[in-house]
Formats: sequence, C-alpha cells, structure tokens
Amino acid sequence: MGCKQSRGDTGGGGRSAYAAADEGGSGASSSSGNGPLGRLECPTDDYVSNICGFGERHFAVGGVDGWLYQYDWQKMCLVNKLKAHKKAVSRVLACPGGQSLFSSSTDGAVALWRHDELMSGGDPAQTFQGHLMAVSALDLVDDWGDAGSGQALVTGSRDCSLRLWDLETGRTLQQNKILRNVVTALRRVPAGARAGASAVVQASEDLQLRVWDVRVGLTKGPSMAVGAGPNVLLCLDVAQDGSWVACGSKGFSRENCEVKVFDLRSGLKELYSMPCADQTLEALKCTGPDRCLTASKDGHLRALALPEARLISEHSKGSSSAAAGYTALGVSTGSNGSGPVAMAAWAGPEGVGLELLAWPDASLESAPKMRATT
Repeated sequence: MGCKQSRGDTGGGGRSAYAAADEGGSGASSSSGNGPLGRLECPTDDYVSNICGFGERHFAVGGVDGWLYQYDWQKMCLVNKLKAHKKAVSRVLACPGGQSLFSSSTDGAVALWRHDELMSGGDPAQTFQGHLMAVSALDLVDDWGDAGSGQALVTGSRDCSLRLWDLETGRTLQQNKILRNVVTALRRVPAGARAGASAVVQASEDLQLRVWDVRVGLTKGPSMAVGAGPNVLLCLDVAQDGSWVACGSKGFSRENCEVKVFDLRSGLKELYSMPCADQTLEALKCTGPDRCLTASKDGHLRALALPEARLISEHSKGSSSAAAGYTALGVSTGSNGSGPVAMAAWAGPEGVGLELLAWPDASLESAPKMRATT
C-alpha cells in the first residue's frame, strides 16, 4: 500500500507570532532533528480523523474511509490495517493494558476490537448500536450506578445524547438527550480524583461545558453545566489529579482559537484563557500533571504549561507544506524520564500524511525530534 500522491519531506518551520507574543514561554520551534528520517506507510484514507496511543509502543489511527491502522512507533512501521466501519472512523480509544481498542463511526456504531480481531481482521468482539448520528466522543468510566457496578463505556453523539453501555452485552444502560447538546468531546475524570464520584466532562456545540456523574446516573442530568464562551469547544482533556479541564476551540482567527481551562473543584469556574492558533484546535492531549500538546489546522503542534495556559514551545509543518494543517494527534507517554512520543496527522493540497515526533523530556521545553514521516 502506498500513498495516493507523492509526499514532500516535512521539517520544522520558523517561529510563529504566538511564540514571540507569549512573554512567559520560550517560543522554541522544532526542526526535523539530526540524521535520516524513518518512513511510515501512508494511510489510504483521504483524511485521518483520530489517533490514540495504544499500549506501550503503538498508535491506532482512524480514517475517513473507515480504515483502522496500527503503527509500531518503536519500529516505525505499519503493523496492520482493517476495514473497521462502512463509514468514517470518528474516534479511537485504547483500553487499559493495550490489548483492546474501541472505534466509533459517523454511522452511529461503536466497535470493540481485541488483539486477535485487530491482527486477523475478523469481526469485532462487541458492537454498540443505538446512536442515530455520528459518535463524536467516547471513554471508559469506572463504578457507574449507585452500587458501583464496574466499568462501562460512555459515548456522546451528534444526535444530542450521551449513552452508557454494558461492555459484555453491548446494550444501553443509561442515556440522556438534551436539545442542541451536539457532543463534540468528552473525557472521564481520573479514578480517585474526586472522592465518591465517577465523572465525565463533556463539551457541546451549544457552547456549554457539562459534568456528568455516572454514579448518580445520566438520566438525572449533568451535575454541573456552565456557558463556556462564544466559541465551540472541539477537544478537551482532564488533569491527572482531576482538578481542571483544558479545552480547545474551533475558529478561523487567533481570537477564536483558544485554550481555556476550567476548575472542576469549584463549579467549572474559568481559570485561564489563551488564544494560541490561527485555525481550529483539532486535538488537545495532557502529557503530564502540568503539560499538554495541541494540534491545529494552522499547521502547528504547540506545547503548553497548564493550568495557566502558557506557551512553551511549538513545532511547525514548515514552509514546504505551508497549506497543510494538522487533523489529529495521539500521544504515548514516555518512561524512564524521557518525554512523550506523538503521532500527528495532517492534510493539505498534496494529500494526507503522518509525522512521528519525540520530545527529549517531559517538560516539553525543548523542540521535538522528527523520527519518521510518510
């Protein structure tokens, strides 16, 4: 399998206006690093919609044509691919332990893939059918219901509903639909971060940020809800200690494309806001207790210190692909003091592609090294 079009090499670009404007950040821009680049096999899809870290050494990649790919970032190679859905893959989610993977689709379906199905291309181990429109967000939650009934899957959709699913049977356990609550992103609060609760934070096209307590139940409605500002929040992640949630917004100018941080301990009070992109923030991933990476359609990956939302470094697609923007980002947390490894997808006039980057340490203050590209 090859790329649909020839791809140019991608290197680091120059320092952006945000690096110069941010007084607290170093504003370092990355280069492609020393030595030859590895080569990744290119997805055949016309657009890569989502990426997640999968186990200790893999990334799962979902495409608009319904394909699901698994890349080994240590060997810098494609391990396998399978036709996961008839329509576009909208989200991918790795299970703890790295042996199972969820994929969702714009046709409203969710599939659970175990290792054997992933490698053989067989049918999924379980399917979850019920949403009437695209599934736009999903995560696993622990101890749902009054009795603390164990792990369940929570999904959000463009049909304005959230659903809680039984992992064994694939049936809906709970659901709630709120008019105009077109779900754009959701993330669970880490287990143990909030005593007595198993919470999910959810963003919506109705400009609301909501927190759901799955022990109380989805049918009871959100436990917290606030107006999040004039811009649609498209991506989010939660601090490791559950103290705050960071969100990235949709837009076409610096004023619209913000990272906003809300305090989960005090009724979703807005703590910080920082304009940090020229076009939509497509992904935001926490990489440690006080760091995150963002990917935006203006062709930049940016590292921020949180919760104060301070820019510390960035990586650019470079002048050779100036019109290409990032569409997805997955992060694999480093070990033994090393920094995170990220796989980013981009799309532009020359087609689609992937980049594999590694940061030297968890501070993200140094530029990443480009390890491989399509």
